[in-house]
Amino acid sequence: MKTKANLIIGAAVATVALYSCDTKNYTEQDRIEVTSNLENYVDSVENAVQMIPVHNWSVIDERYDSLDSRAEKVYNDLKVEDDNIEMLEERYETAVKNGKAEEENFERTADMHMKNVETWWDKTAADIEKGTKNTADDIEEATQESMDWLEKNFDKLGDESKKKYEEITMKLHKD
Repeated sequence: MKTKANLIIGAAVATVALYSCDTKNYTEQDRIEVTSNLENYVDSVENAVQMIPVHNWSVIDERYDSLDSRAEKVYNDLKVEDDNIEMLEERYETAVKNGKAEEENFERTADMHMKNVETWWDKTAADIEKGTKNTADDIEEATQESMDWLEKNFDKLGDESKKKYEEITMKLHKD
């Protein structure tokens, strides 16, 4: 009788242990942590797109997808509603959409300023060949505004624009 009672109790404990291991890999603390991690990341993306116009979107998306996937696993395992994750996903998508729009606007503005400077440079470079010296003092007002904008935003420019800007300013300040 003792053996039979021990077997029944043992089977019951084993069933409970098996059930709890099978369905509860994560805790409430894990849910709080993954939600916080995802929210902090979305916050940082929202801040970054306001401060810096150009981003590596594939790296940003990759990190978001990793955090989102982990959060979904925890929420699914705990069988809780993922309203928090859905809200964060909407915020993230809005931040990315706004960031990409800002990036496109920045690129258009950079191209406009670079074309203005290049046009001026091409027009005045012919004078250099004739022996007329061009200096930074000879820059027209609109071109100077473009030069100032490009200098101010130099770190945010694409590599090609940086190279063109450096070449022109080097030639301009050569003498």
